[in-house]
Amino acid sequence: MLTRIHIQNVAIASEAEVELSAGMSVLTGETGAGKSILIDALNLALGDRADVGVVRHGCDKAIIDVSFGVERDGAAARWLAAHGLAAGDECHVRRVIASGGRSKAFINNGPATLATLRELGEMLVEIHGQHEHQGLTRAGRQRHMLDASGDYAELVAAVRESAEQLRATRTRLEALAGQAKENLAQVELLRYQIDEMRGLDLDGMDIAAVSREHERLAHAEDLREVARQAAQQLARAEDMSVRQLIARLISALQPWREHSAELAALLETLTEMDAMADDAARQMEKMADALNVDPQRARQLDELIAELHGLARKHDVPMRELPECYRQKTRRLAQLERADTDVSELRARQQQLRARYVALSAELHAKRRQAAQVLSRRVTENMQSLGMKGGAFSVEVEAEEDAEAVSAHGRDRVRFMVSANPGQPLLPLSKVASGGELSRISLAVTVICAAANAAPTMIFDEVDSGIGGGVAEVVGRQLRALAAARQVLCVTHLPQVAAQ
Repeated sequence: MLTRIHIQNVAIASEAEVELSAGMSVLTGETGAGKSILIDALNLALGDRADVGVVRHGCDKAIIDVSFGVERDGAAARWLAAHGLAAGDECHVRRVIASGGRSKAFINNGPATLATLRELGEMLVEIHGQHEHQGLTRAGRQRHMLDASGDYAELVAAVRESAEQLRATRTRLEALAGQAKENLAQVELLRYQIDEMRGLDLDGMDIAAVSREHERLAHAEDLREVARQAAQQLARAEDMSVRQLIARLISALQPWREHSAELAALLETLTEMDAMADDAARQMEKMADALNVDPQRARQLDELIAELHGLARKHDVPMRELPECYRQKTRRLAQLERADTDVSELRARQQQLRARYVALSAELHAKRRQAAQVLSRRVTENMQSLGMKGGAFSVEVEAEEDAEAVSAHGRDRVRFMVSANPGQPLLPLSKVASGGELSRISLAVTVICAAANAAPTMIFDEVDSGIGGGVAEVVGRQLRALAAARQVLCVTHLPQVAAQ
């Protein structure tokens, strides 16, 4: 229930505050007094977009504070709890709009977006505007009003979801069909490339190790010659090897060993150097003996490296990345080859979704036919008390003839038919109703449909325009009756309504 509206610097109002209670409340006064400003401010608090004119001239910002009481087990309370914004049995909404157009919003002191404000607002308030009767001639509005009068909102949502799924599947199928020709050319190219690369066993190849082996074999003769020369210079040179030089030094210094501790240490170092030179010579000889080149292996590696370089250039990747390139092409080929399977699966799913959509639409059609009978009878009864004695109202619900048609609203055409005077045939609402008649019929439908709405607060902003006399008193009594089950706030010029 709406308990308080407080505004600052909104439109022409510097400040205003209204406290509301259960039942029926009325805002009345002369044109321009600011009645609708409060309703506009409430709309802003519940997510309407704001323009610069909202802020009072000469002020930096407009502030709107709105308070609601919420039922602990109601939809709004559950929504607040789910979003971490619960505050007991109260809900406070605050909107601050700067003169430049930017705004900030809060729900129970937590920041909020316009989308969250609108989502919460739909659970708290339903607002009927003063020009609503002008939209009643549109087919979409008529269908919405019929659905609002019935008890099958979950079925309407299921039909909408089914239609969205069916459309998404159809779009995906169309996209796959458009890609089929292009995919065929890609498949042929990928198969050729993969066959070319598969012969090299790229998936299991260590290209870095292959490169190192090729490099080693390419320089094997040079390395063997270097190793043999090093071994000879270390131990077997005819003129003077490293070991011979060390041996001469040891022989020359040995007689003086007893006279100098430093010399004794140097002799030990020279002895170690001799052993190390001998070990190095043996390793060099071993290395030279091991560097035997297999001509056939060398040729194989030459050919392999040449092929790898060629593939790397062809696919514009570094040679080391060829295995990953091969794997990517293999995955892409598998993906494209699965496209046919995907199309088959999507077609099967499309058939299932089509069957579900048709079944749900048929169920919705039956529900609408039932609701149409009830709404027709009740609006016709209401017209009698609204100055249209002998008038009749009927809701036509016809199934769409196109079997392939898919709409989020189902497969029905809904049309409001009316006879404003006795003896006149039922004709479409837009063709037979004058402005005053249209206003009264709209009010009759709105009051009846509002009774089925779950929102705890109903707001009627001058929906009684064009009505007067005894009819206005009837409207007032109907709004008061509606307020027995929910809170009603009515903006009106009519004393007959305000008297209620």
